[in-house]
Amino acid sequence: MNTAALTASIHERMPLCQTLGIEAFTLSKDEVVFSMNWDASLTTGNNILHGGAIMALADATGAAVASANLPADAIGTSTIESKTNFLGAVNDGTVIATA
Repeated sequence: MNTAALTASIHERMPLCQTLGIEAFTLSKDEVVFSMNWDASLTTGNNILHGGAIMALADATGAAVASANLPADAIGTSTIESKTNFLGAVNDGTVIATA
């Protein structure tokens, strides 16, 4: 599946990904790669990408790989806990998440 079709599929299944402009590059049982571009609408003070937006990218990526690995009879998955420590700020460019 090409990137545009994969991204459209992710946007349909996880509408927040569309809101945040998340793109999907890889989706398999072994690897999921999503990205999000810095955008002024997703920033906090000093034009820094909001930590919540970054965590949403991480959560969506983890959810996609978890879903790809569910047994056939499973009805879904959900995040029960997340924790992060940010080591630096994002004030331009693209954030890439791999799970």
